[in-house]
Amino acid sequence: MHVEGTLVVAESGRVKGDIYAKQLIVNGLLDGNCHAEHIQVLAKGRVSGKIWSNNLSIEPGGKFFGEAAELPEKEVVTLKDKSNEARKTAAKTDKSSDRKTA
Repeated sequence: MHVEGTLVVAESGRVKGDIYAKQLIVNGLLDGNCHAEHIQVLAKGRVSGKIWSNNLSIEPGGKFFGEAAELPEKEVVTLKDKSNEARKTAAKTDKSSDRKTA
């Protein structure tokens, strides 16, 4: 299940499956893997599975069975324009040469 914002599993709620959300609040039963920036397991919440989150809190009475890991940082890759870079290198090479043309 993919949710853009906050997903709340209420006290009477039961969810089985993987969750992707910005924020997850569990006060019912959740069985599956969770990917969320913020995860709260409330007093009557039960989570079973693997959690990826940078902010996990479990209230007294809340239960978590499984593994927890931090969310990986988003990788930003900047591609260089090699043709422009090659022109700059060629211009520097031409200026630095002492060739004389007759």
